[in-house]
Amino acid sequence: MIEIVTTDNAKQHQQLLDRQFRLRHDVFVKERGWTDFDIDGTHERDQYDNEHAVYMIASDETGTVAGGFRLHPTVLPHMLSEHFPHLVEGAIIERRDVLELTRFGMRKCERRSRHYFELLTAIQEYGMMEGLSGFTSVINPLRIPILQGFGFEIEPLGLPTMMNGEATIAVLFHVSEQYHARVRAKVAIHEAVLGASHLSRQIA
Repeated sequence: MIEIVTTDNAKQHQQLLDRQFRLRHDVFVKERGWTDFDIDGTHERDQYDNEHAVYMIASDETGTVAGGFRLHPTVLPHMLSEHFPHLVEGAIIERRDVLELTRFGMRKCERRSRHYFELLTAIQEYGMMEGLSGFTSVINPLRIPILQGFGFEIEPLGLPTMMNGEATIAVLFHVSEQYHARVRAKVAIHEAVLGASHLSRQIA
């Protein structure tokens, strides 16, 4: 199951959050070189890790975090609006039914694992649960056909741009019952992936 951590239940999940920030340090600081977000040599955070953030965290029975991602309201200042507006042609999406998805990271041994597929499913499942129409994100354009292969409907919001030697593009992940079902079929996960406290019914 994927745990949803918000400001309301963060105190009950302090260890899980700590492990998530440690994993983010491994992925984004050690592997990708984002040293500006290295806060103490072991954890990675930025200004959007605040009271408005929602975390999806996958862990095993021992409490080891396999991976996760962060969501943030687009109606508030967020990464795309404050740091990457040049990636968007036209107006930045700032709507209550659209959240920004960032910091998707997996432990090396968990990439393409069931935890990875559960997190992909959680994107659509959480979107359906919250009545969202989509998620904005900034990704490498090479990820688009891979994610489309997993059933996602992805709309580019601008043209690819080279940033720090890497191609980058702003996109919108659409959410709907159709795309939810398509992702679940592609990754062969047919049960709910969010905990019973968040989503009590099994998804057929």
